[in-house]
Amino acid sequence: MHEDQHPDELNWQWLTLAQMSPELLYRLLAFRESIFVVEQACAHQELDGRDQQAWHLLGERHGHVMACLRVVLPPAGNKRYRIGRVAVDESARGKGLGREMLLMAEQEIRARDPTAEVVLDAQTYLSSFYQTMGYAINGDQFLEDGIPHLPMIKQLLAG
Repeated sequence: MHEDQHPDELNWQWLTLAQMSPELLYRLLAFRESIFVVEQACAHQELDGRDQQAWHLLGERHGHVMACLRVVLPPAGNKRYRIGRVAVDESARGKGLGREMLLMAEQEIRARDPTAEVVLDAQTYLSSFYQTMGYAINGDQFLEDGIPHLPMIKQLLAG
């Protein structure tokens, strides 16, 4: 922790899977499972094969993952980056961490590709939150693992 960092602030870091220690990878996957499988009572394949082609943003406090998201890199020649697995620990919700993570992700994507588009599949009940962040509904509602979702898109503009 930095001297000027408040003890309740999160330590943020961008990592690929290859950069994570086995212990950190375990903490990340256990955290995501606790949100997306247990809390949401949704049996699904959490390890979906996309983590290897992604950057992972992790916010930790005292060795515990409190928030995360991933940015799946587009295939060569494509400008659509996919944000997903956005999760905030129940004890840290309502404090703007989701918004903070999205802004960090957009800044990281924009730095690498100023003309990028960002897509995500928002749980329908969260679509208005994403709309306040500049995302637009980009298709029909669909069910993913029994949960209603809406595809959304945002064009990032340099500057």
